[in-house]
Amino acid sequence: MKKPKALILRAPGSAEVAEPVRPAWIDELLSSVEAAFALTGATTPGWPDPHPDRDPLEEEYSRCLDQGKYGILQTRLDAWRQALTARGLVQVSEASATEWVGQVRPPQERPSELHFVPTAAGGLSLVAATTIVDDAPFGLDLGVRSADHPSAYLASLPDCGCDACDSGSADLLGQLDRHLLSIAQGGVIHARLGAEFVTRNLDGWSASSKGKDSWLDPSRRAAKNVRRWSGTPWMDLTEGLRQAQPTCPPVPPAPPVP
Repeated sequence: MKKPKALILRAPGSAEVAEPVRPAWIDELLSSVEAAFALTGATTPGWPDPHPDRDPLEEEYSRCLDQGKYGILQTRLDAWRQALTARGLVQVSEASATEWVGQVRPPQERPSELHFVPTAAGGLSLVAATTIVDDAPFGLDLGVRSADHPSAYLASLPDCGCDACDSGSADLLGQLDRHLLSIAQGGVIHARLGAEFVTRNLDGWSASSKGKDSWLDPSRRAAKNVRRWSGTPWMDLTEGLRQAQPTCPPVPPAPPVP
């Protein structure tokens, strides 16, 4: 069940450089997702990291005793769908699976996909597909789509799926959240040159062995034949989410007490 992993790299920093301030809209949006997830995830409980010391048994590398637990990814995605559509930020539609640039599995192993299309002009679309293993739903493949480029593969959740690589549900849901937030934030999310790639996430970037982080820099001209998946934010980031929230009719005053 294992497949090659991308080389994970992070931008260099130093102790003297202050961490960037976390934008308020991220916590506002996550709060809405958590509220929705309390309902959508009621039947898909989480689980702790079974290997906090990262010392799994050898036999765990070739098995997955409970692949149904990964249904929590689908219910988390449902919570994102509710939170984003309630704020008018995206429209979600289902479509038959298509070929993706850089795909790690054929369409018949992810027979349908959801498209989270932003209502704001110029934004990138998230593409999410439920993967099928042993004729049963398993995890999610995530992709990104732009007006200029077809869907490109970003990540598989879980990355492997064997019991040895299980790091608990919190880590898994955090990965899903960060991919969605990165696309919502806009900018260059993914770039490719042939089989080489680099992908930006909310807290860093990952790349293949010859992928370059400079491909993600919008201030630099893309190298010859490098394709970039770039978009505008899903919302006005300077105003947070308050502008995007639907307005509610005023509450009428209470009748006087006789």
